[in-house]
Amino acid sequence: MLAVGVVLLCSTPVVRFPSWREVVVAAGSAVSLACVWSLRAEIVAELRRRRLALTTLSLVAVAASCAWSVGALVTHGRTVDLGVAAVVGVVVLACHGVHREATTGPTPVPAWVVPVALAVAAATVGVWLAIDARPARAFAAGVAVVIAACPGAIGLALPAAYRSGVRRGDALGVVIHDAATLAASRRVDVVVLDGLGTVASGKRVASVDAFVADHERNLRWFAGALEHASAHPVGKAIAKLSARGRLSGVETHPGLGISGSVDRHPVRVGRPEWVGIDVTERVGTTVGVEVDARPLGTITVVDAVRPTAKQAAANLRRLNVDPVLVTTANPLTAKDVAEQVGIDRFVAEAGATSTTTLVSELRDEGRTVAVLADESLVLDPSAGEDERSTVTLAEGDVAEAVTALTLARTIDAQVRTTLRAAAAYTAAAVAVAAVGVLPPMGAALALAASSLVVLASAMKLRRFAA
Repeated sequence: MLAVGVVLLCSTPVVRFPSWREVVVAAGSAVSLACVWSLRAEIVAELRRRRLALTTLSLVAVAASCAWSVGALVTHGRTVDLGVAAVVGVVVLACHGVHREATTGPTPVPAWVVPVALAVAAATVGVWLAIDARPARAFAAGVAVVIAACPGAIGLALPAAYRSGVRRGDALGVVIHDAATLAASRRVDVVVLDGLGTVASGKRVASVDAFVADHERNLRWFAGALEHASAHPVGKAIAKLSARGRLSGVETHPGLGISGSVDRHPVRVGRPEWVGIDVTERVGTTVGVEVDARPLGTITVVDAVRPTAKQAAANLRRLNVDPVLVTTANPLTAKDVAEQVGIDRFVAEAGATSTTTLVSELRDEGRTVAVLADESLVLDPSAGEDERSTVTLAEGDVAEAVTALTLARTIDAQVRTTLRAAAAYTAAAVAVAAVGVLPPMGAALALAASSLVVLASAMKLRRFAA
């Protein structure tokens, strides 16, 4: 609000009042002090590390612009110079606020950038003092250089894109927890799908095979009625074959099946050998059904592949990422599901350490691995705790993994493109300011404009669609 008032007073004579110049400089100084107070923690951290970073450059720009505005008041300088402190201060304050909200850590810029920028500003003042006897001209050029080098667009490139991208991810059921995920996603070239749940949603009955054709109806009725008492996924799929009957004496036999009475008929549903039926290994899970102590037939239950799984696997390959399926299911089931989804490599009958072993083997092959399991996508799981990144997914399926990788890579590309453009713009602005073409207020307005452009560009990520 102070900055808006300053701009109005500097640009609109009709709203001015006696002592308006003092009010403008006081408002600009207040914005500068608020900016310095907001940056205090980062400044102390940089001093402790004995390294000049972007926060230091921001502080120097704020101090220089404030001094320039005060100098314009004391020397009765140009009207526009009175508002430099307010414009620079509010831009730096806004950029810092976005950065703090995004919690992305420091902007990745080379360590030499800030010392070089400060050296260029000092050299500009020295050269102008040597070729022009007017100190005001020299200091104007020096202040303009510092303001032009202020990390507005560069400082906003990462936090603005990250914040917009993360908000879009939240709407899509993809929660990115840290900025390290962006660079990690670019390196991933293999996704290990740990468990059939990543490509399948529940179970479905594939076939009902009665030993006598006329008994199929009874097979469906008794098996389905009894399985209404089961909490196992296979039992829940079979339960859909019929309504719930009158059950009594229901018992669950771990590793074998379930038994009980349906309408006073003793029924057992479970492993084929448990009910005295021999079957060959086949795709899915086959259970035998016994009614009144007589084998009635078998029911085969398979995994219901998600409608989006096949397209998601194809999308992974378009991202140059190979999907690998790991499952505890038998080889026939694993192969069938993999073929339905379009996955070439799979590991069947996996144990507790199979995924870890596979990840180690893939890393030995020079691959960068991400593991999809338990509604999380872990990038580079074999790395140290500080290096791995985790993306939380709403459903934990392969389609969401594609969305997560695509979104993270899109944000990363946006950041790198913006950083390159901002670096080129900053270098050009510093050069123009150094030769005296760009005055301090011009540099301040250019700083504000470039920051707004970066914010507008980052907002495009809110329309992201995988």
